[in-house]
Amino acid sequence: MEESTILVAHESETGFIRVLGKGSFKNAKLIKSFADSSRDEGVNRFVIDLQQCKHMDSTFMGVLAGLASQQKKAELEAPKCVNLSPRNRELLETLGLDKIMNLATRSDESTDSDFESLDQLGQEEDKKESAQTMLEAHENLIDVDERNAAKFQDVVKFLRHKLEN
Repeated sequence: MEESTILVAHESETGFIRVLGKGSFKNAKLIKSFADSSRDEGVNRFVIDLQQCKHMDSTFMGVLAGLASQQKKAELEAPKCVNLSPRNRELLETLGLDKIMNLATRSDESTDSDFESLDQLGQEEDKKESAQTMLEAHENLIDVDERNAAKFQDVVKFLRHKLEN
């Protein structure tokens, strides 16, 4: 199985996230935690570099949708995904994330060289937290575009049942 790595930094009011490998349910909570803690430290905009992201699953994209929704509620700039491959752009657009995020094929934004250092986030393995993150992520996708309800209703139902038991 391919390793995935999340690299992050924040400077001033910008949080920078780089995904290496796959964006998946295994590392989605790391993105959510980083964004939440960064906001507490004054970050009000996010740049997500997906140049080296090989694939994204629905949980990962749902966490990105949640980040975008929180930014919108706080009346802050929408997160910007940069260096998108055609496939990753298609995945985001298929789920309606292009309505709530800025998508850029190339980066005209900050790069890792603009930050003093990038930190690697470690993997967390709490099954209940993972299930909760997955549930919230899929609910975020449904909130973004009602057409996603048909795609993810069974997943949401399964995860709710799993968390109740």
